[in-house]
Amino acid sequence: MPMIELALNVVWLAVVAGAFAVMPRRSSRATLALTCVLALLFPIISVSDDLALSSNSLEEALAIIVSLLILVAGFMAVARVEHELPAPALILVTIPSDPRSPPRA
Repeated sequence: MPMIELALNVVWLAVVAGAFAVMPRRSSRATLALTCVLALLFPIISVSDDLALSSNSLEEALAIIVSLLILVAGFMAVARVEHELPAPALILVTIPSDPRSPPRA
C-alpha cells in the first residue's frame, strides 16, 4: 500500500513539473490558475490510493486522473489565448470656420 501512495505522489509531482514547464511565463493570472488547478488535483490523486485494489476501482481512479490531465491541458490552452482589446472608435470633430480672412478695420 505505501508503494502505491508513493507512486501516485510521484505522478502528481510529474504532472506539476510538466505543467509548469509547458506553461507560458508571461501571465501571472495563468500561473495562479494553473496553481489552483494543480492544488485541486493533488487530493484527487492522493485519495485514489485509498481505494480498494479491485480492478474496477483502480480503473475508475485512472479514468479520473486521465480526465483531470485533459482538464489541465484544456486550462493551459485557454491560458495561452491572448485577449486583444479592440481599437477605440475615432470620431473626428471639426470646427466650422470661414475660409475668408477677417475684415480689415
